[in-house]
Amino acid sequence: MKILNKVFCAVAAVSFCVAPAVAQQKFPSRTIEIVVPAGAGGGLDTLSRLIQPQLEKEMGVAVRVTNVSGGAQTKGLIYSHNAEADGHTIHCGSQSGVIADVFKKMPFKFTEAFVPLVRFQLDNGVLWTGTKGRFKTVQKLIDFAKKNPGKVTVGISSPGGADDAALGQFAKLAGIKLAIVPIDSGGERMASVIANHVDLMYEEASAVGDMMKSGNLIPLVVLKDERMPSGELKDTPAAGEIGLKGWSGLGTWRGFAVKKGTPQPVIDKLAAAFKKVYDSPEYQKWTKENSLDLTPGWQDQAAFAALWKDSFATYQDVFTQLGRIKP
Repeated sequence: MKILNKVFCAVAAVSFCVAPAVAQQKFPSRTIEIVVPAGAGGGLDTLSRLIQPQLEKEMGVAVRVTNVSGGAQTKGLIYSHNAEADGHTIHCGSQSGVIADVFKKMPFKFTEAFVPLVRFQLDNGVLWTGTKGRFKTVQKLIDFAKKNPGKVTVGISSPGGADDAALGQFAKLAGIKLAIVPIDSGGERMASVIANHVDLMYEEASAVGDMMKSGNLIPLVVLKDERMPSGELKDTPAAGEIGLKGWSGLGTWRGFAVKKGTPQPVIDKLAAAFKKVYDSPEYQKWTKENSLDLTPGWQDQAAFAALWKDSFATYQDVFTQLGRIKP
């Protein structure tokens, strides 16, 4: 009997050790969920839905996109953090997670609770107006705002996010005061500026798409130091051209992360699938059509992790200078 018990315990111990490995080999075993911490129509939502069919093909299971908006993307981060660390929940995010760490908005630190997978895009913010808008050039906007502090309204996703930082930097450099109007959904922001409910809108060109090509939205200024050399925005002035320099590190990046504790083989499998999607002719064609090919977007896990660290330092400095946090 003692011998049988020893054999049973040995078999049980081996089974216990093998079980996790078997579980990892079976990944993915169910639908993969991409969590977008913003409303429909913005840059994160556009990216996630664009790559969804290709990611399904690479992973061999259904991929579902879930929008969880609010709180400068913190609600979506908390939603992703509450999921299992098994790779079936992927967070599509921007530097808003890092900014949440700067402001200590959540009960956990984004940079400690998540691990990066890959970065997909590096984009530039743009201030847009509609055809009914009262400002036809960025200089006329600045001249009016200097004479009328707080009278120019700008739609952004939410205060305390990456767009808030970029807009604050623009206002600081231009010596003006703007009125922020939080509008969570990218689609709603576009509709608001087209209908002239707000004067301006902050958004990246890749998220605007056909609205720019159709002429419904007009770019006034690209928030970077140098003009775009080609593409749809080559005729739009950069902020640096009119003396508003200081945009290093403030470009919008978009990428994917998973909860800390996700097995490394799962991370590696996901990263490999994302690389195939990124290199696909379909995705590369889309980047060219939306001027995202001018700045390489891809970063692997190590480079993306370094960017998280650099971004924390950048936004801590920017929000300190803007008076949003105390030094």
